[in-house]
Amino acid sequence: FTLVESMLTLVIMSVGLLALAGLQITALRGNALSRRMTTAASIAEQSIEQLKNTPYTNIQAEAATQVAASNLHFTRQVTVTNGPLPNTKSVSVLVSWQDQLKTYTLPIATIIGQ
Repeated sequence: FTLVESMLTLVIMSVGLLALAGLQITALRGNALSRRMTTAASIAEQSIEQLKNTPYTNIQAEAATQVAASNLHFTRQVTVTNGPLPNTKSVSVLVSWQDQLKTYTLPIATIIGQ
C-alpha cells in the first residue's frame, strides 16, 4: 500500500469511528430516559395498587408529593373523580420529572369500583 492509500483508509476509519461515538452517546441518552420512564411507571403503579387495596370510601386525591426512587427525584400527584358508572371512581396518577431543561410526564389512570 502507498502512503496515500493508507492515509485515505485512516480518514475513512476515523469518520466511521466518530459516527459510532455519536451513536453511542445517543444510545446512552435513550437508556437514561428509558430508566427514568420505567421508574416513573413503577411509582405510578405502586400508587394505584395501594389505592386498589384501600377501602372504597377512603379513596381520595393526594396533593403533589416528591418521591425519590433509584437516586432520581419525581413528583407524584393523585386525582380522584367520580367514575363513569355509579359506585365507581376514576383515579389518575401523574408522575413527572425534570431532565436537564425538559419536563417529562407519565399519566396512568384506572377506574375503581365498590
